[in-house]
Amino acid sequence: MKYKTAFRLALKAIGVLVIAQHLPMAIISTCSVSVTILTEGMLGFGPMSTLSWELQTGIMYVMGALVGCYLLFGGRWIVDRAIPSNRPYCHECAYELTGNVTGVCPECGTVNKAPERVANSNGA
Repeated sequence: MKYKTAFRLALKAIGVLVIAQHLPMAIISTCSVSVTILTEGMLGFGPMSTLSWELQTGIMYVMGALVGCYLLFGGRWIVDRAIPSNRPYCHECAYELTGNVTGVCPECGTVNKAPERVANSNGA
């Protein structure tokens, strides 16, 4: 398995865990806010009221669930920052192979595809 693929799978697993922790609480908070509004109305809505606290915690749990969804279904920005694709790297240990012409990783000894030589743009 390639190093970048393993990293993506780890992010997906973390996303599932975050969703499992935050989604039930987001649903409970939403129901709690709805019940509070139906029973007490918006009259008690102030900086330290119960409704204000429930809204803040509900928003926190919804944001956590959205972060979990991002990790589960994408996470591309994080993956590209952690393991950039624009540089050659060893697919086994992620050692950067810039300048390596042997095709063998000096860190772990894995045989990698040798970097292709780019021809000059002037045709030489």
